[in-house]
Amino acid sequence: MTKTNTIDRSWNFNHSATKEATLKPLCERAEAQFQLPNARLCRYFADSDDPYLIQMHGANFRGFHVPYSACTVLPEYLLHCFFHPVDFSEDVKFEDTIAFDNLIYIRHCTCADNTGLVTTYAHELQHVVQRSNTPRLLAANQVLYHNLKTFEPATVATDIPSERDANIVSKRVAEIVCGTEAVRVFAEEQIRLMHGAGEHEQEARWIFFRDVPSSTQYGLLEATLPLVEKYKKVLDFEMDVDQPQWWVGPLQKRKASA
Repeated sequence: MTKTNTIDRSWNFNHSATKEATLKPLCERAEAQFQLPNARLCRYFADSDDPYLIQMHGANFRGFHVPYSACTVLPEYLLHCFFHPVDFSEDVKFEDTIAFDNLIYIRHCTCADNTGLVTTYAHELQHVVQRSNTPRLLAANQVLYHNLKTFEPATVATDIPSERDANIVSKRVAEIVCGTEAVRVFAEEQIRLMHGAGEHEQEARWIFFRDVPSSTQYGLLEATLPLVEKYKKVLDFEMDVDQPQWWVGPLQKRKASA
């Protein structure tokens, strides 16, 4: 297997030295506020819009986190980020080709504003932490994220506990790195933009972000359990949520029925 020693593939700035010099220190300051898991993280800073990703995540997405287990949903150029370059003339085990456990993708327009960058990056870092520390809770929240609106049409992203948690943490980190006033101004601008565009769900998300105290100590477990209990008869959480402490332990793939 051929590995490039002169290039740090965990930081991909698309060959932009200017972007690297500006953004990497900000991201490293954000990372210093976390107890990150011992997992290999690749960061990808886009240099253009990808229509496929816009279709997948919506016109207003700013970035996202994808674990290796879900990497096949990505376009090919991002899928390749998870793997070492391989010399197929060598006998290499597949597991040895995997370079990273998680990918954080930052949209190119997100990179244009330092406060917006840090806010988004910290938000996605919190999802990495959630997946490492409470994978079963995060999985349940992902089911709620994609399905709760069917039962509660007024639902917005910050009604989902994992998203609320990530918003609070990202605001706290952004205030440390960029300053409280810069974060307030950024949030106000997002509210103004989303209101003007008629994007009322996004507007509500940013109003929550602006108004929630960054010192809030949020209980992801305590917020998730009532929603799972309420909807477990109509939603498939892909795990047995009737088991005591179903949220404890690693996330295991469901066995196929005979």
